[in-house]
Amino acid sequence: MNDDFKLVESHACPMSTCAAPAGSPCRTGKAKVAIQYHTARFRLVPQLARALSIPTPAVRKPGSVWTELPRPASAGAETVGHVRLGYAR
Repeated sequence: MNDDFKLVESHACPMSTCAAPAGSPCRTGKAKVAIQYHTARFRLVPQLARALSIPTPAVRKPGSVWTELPRPASAGAETVGHVRLGYAR
């Protein structure tokens, strides 16, 4: 079985209409699991950047109602503290 979908799903989808979090398949505008991953998402994986499309595998149930799957645990992820963002001049 091809595990390209795991590499793709290690990134959140950058499409504003989808915004699927890491660990979940892409979704359509009608809240269904997309038949293939959005190009902007699988191009984040260097070895898949030249692919024309990456189909959503059957285990992700393409065409069914989209629900967020559990997010993968990030290696060494722990809360560090507060971060201040702003503009200084």
